[in-house]
Amino acid sequence: MDGTEAAARKGIETLKTGGGALAAALEATVVLEDDPRFNAGTGANIRLDGRTVQMDAAVMDGSTGDFGAVAALEGVKNPARVALKVMESPHLLLAGEGAQRFARVMGFPPYDPICPENRARFERLKQLLAEADRGNSELEAWTGYDWRKAWNFPRPLKEALVELLGHPDTVGAVARDAQGRYAAAISTGGTSITFYGRVGDVPIFGAGIYAGPRGAVACTGHGEEIIKRLVAKSVYDDLARGLHPQKAVDRALRNVPPSVGMGIIAVGDLGDGAGCNLDGPRKGSYRGTQRMAWSLAR
Repeated sequence: MDGTEAAARKGIETLKTGGGALAAALEATVVLEDDPRFNAGTGANIRLDGRTVQMDAAVMDGSTGDFGAVAALEGVKNPARVALKVMESPHLLLAGEGAQRFARVMGFPPYDPICPENRARFERLKQLLAEADRGNSELEAWTGYDWRKAWNFPRPLKEALVELLGHPDTVGAVARDAQGRYAAAISTGGTSITFYGRVGDVPIFGAGIYAGPRGAVACTGHGEEIIKRLVAKSVYDDLARGLHPQKAVDRALRNVPPSVGMGIIAVGDLGDGAGCNLDGPRKGSYRGTQRMAWSLAR
């Protein structure tokens, strides 16, 4: 996808002009936040009320162990940049109104992330929910039946939903600089079908991202499940034990049930790795275009 290629180019450019791993990962992520096709920054998912957009973001410097994050942040263009400011403070995580007030004090002006792209996704979601709530006899016949389990179309269910609703994934980048330092950055608009104030894996230390002296990891997928498993930290621990990043990514994906959608990118001393547990073209994009976008920015 050209959006991820643009992010990769920005990360590489940052490194070539003297920026470190943290700057490269951050700048690559900001490119994706500014692309309305992605679920982060401009384009972040609209909640069920049709007007609320709450965003999470985090950054981590593997050379220092410093981490900063924001959760349920509203009215900001680039949550990842705010997360960096949190990392520079005595705190690790700021949330909700406090995060927004902090952003304003740090010089981030008010910004409305609603755009035609996320509005169109929301309208498609409303149509789906309306179809499910019409109560006609044809739909009532499906009440209580696990149609997801019985899905028998050639295209996998997860892939079909992505086609309908767009790409709901978290965006992020991992980087290694010429000094061998690692960093990761990540940003998301979360899911539309959720309670106000819901916080996913992105701003949770060790869940959505992790970076240390042996590598960096970023994740996307079912946030609650990623938190339960501390996926990013578990993948990093395998890197620290000497496992190749691709093998570490594959191992983590094998350890989740097929019903838990997940994608992981990693870079380490032995190379890079990327993958997801979706079949078809989407899986190829993780191993191809997105792998280039994330892992080669080093």
